[in-house]
Amino acid sequence: MLDRAQVGTDISGALPQIFCESLLVEPNTIVELGVRGGESTFVFELVARMSNADLVSVDLNDCSDVIDYDGWHFVQGDDIEFAREFETWCSEHEVVPDVDVLFIDTSHLYEHTVDEIHHWFPHLSEQAIVFFHDTNLTRYFRRKDGTVGRGWDNDRGVIRALEQYFDCAFEETKPFVTIQRNFIIDHAPQSAGLTIIYKHTKSVWFQ
Repeated sequence: MLDRAQVGTDISGALPQIFCESLLVEPNTIVELGVRGGESTFVFELVARMSNADLVSVDLNDCSDVIDYDGWHFVQGDDIEFAREFETWCSEHEVVPDVDVLFIDTSHLYEHTVDEIHHWFPHLSEQAIVFFHDTNLTRYFRRKDGTVGRGWDNDRGVIRALEQYFDCAFEETKPFVTIQRNFIIDHAPQSAGLTIIYKHTKSVWFQ
């Protein structure tokens, strides 16, 4: 994993944190929306193996050969449509329907992300953690090591969808931690932005 973290993609620098944060949850069910080349899938496979968890990955493209793990379920299709049938699918595949780790890295478009939040958040377990990638997406982005990569301007699609859900404004170009609606929100602007949302009843302690 550390080798992959040095590759220099838009998410490589965040992989160790994603691994550690996910492992701490001791998940039963991990859902990954967006696979592409399998960078995040590789990390979630490690977490799933160490936790004996099911890993469910969804992508529009055929990514069925990215990893080889008995507890991996690849679903080719639209993640919104899959969310609507998720509980039935889990029953048919003997997967716990409460999602402990949710990773969202798909179209990065505002309306699609709004729909993902609306359809997937009801499936979250009480101790769930959610990763949103590309929450500070611009034409160029800076990685944690200071190098620069090429992105694209999505009109603040992902972070704007989070603003809509939490009914507040975020300054995604700067790091921040805040509490909204009993969720802890931790944002790092580097590498196109990684926003981690913790769903936990203990978050009321901070209010």
